[in-house]
Amino acid sequence: MVTTNPILTKEERDILILSALHPNSKHLSNSEIGQRLGITVTKVKTLIHQACVKLEAHNKNEAVLLAMRRGEINLNELLSLDELAEILSSLDPDVLREIANFVRNNRMQRSLPDKGEQIIRMDRRQPGILTNRERDVLILASFGLTNMEIANRLCMSVSAVRTFLNRAFTKLGASKKADAVQLALKHREINISEISPINELEYYLAPLGAEAIEKLAQLLDEKLEKAPISTAS
Repeated sequence: MVTTNPILTKEERDILILSALHPNSKHLSNSEIGQRLGITVTKVKTLIHQACVKLEAHNKNEAVLLAMRRGEINLNELLSLDELAEILSSLDPDVLREIANFVRNNRMQRSLPDKGEQIIRMDRRQPGILTNRERDVLILASFGLTNMEIANRLCMSVSAVRTFLNRAFTKLGASKKADAVQLALKHREINISEISPINELEYYLAPLGAEAIEKLAQLLDEKLEKAPISTAS
């Protein structure tokens, strides 16, 4: 597990946590965050900027991820176990049990299988609503890339990137990139391994504790039982 001295103030940390929450599948606006904390929108923006500077992040979404890597924000402060199970639904439950075992024995040494090994259950994937291009654009957007950077990566115009993003937003019922990524994960349009290396998941999940991680594995087992894979007779 990553253990570091905290660099964020309580206010900066609270702001990042609220910016990552998504009640009703939509992230809170700066105005809504300000109302919850009783501060002005200007103060919210200032605190987000300060957190980004300290974490060397380009935007608040990247700041949340970096804060999680540092152990300053835990997953259970952002998502319930049921929500986590939805996001991690592309993982084999046994991977979570292995992470739980590492946590229980305090052996967090990045020794889980590499990303290339078969730990993502691709046979579970449902027919998607997103096209390959919409998925590609959304995955790159999840890393905080600008539309111009995405366009350069995929050898397309910026207007094409906007078009693919807008189509993905419409299909997923999202209004922002962060919301679209969250919903795409929930509906298994993209896999968690496509936006977060598998060997980093143990560091995100470790603060939950071994029992909570095993509960997640159990929830994934239950989801598999409710939606069995169809096989040809």
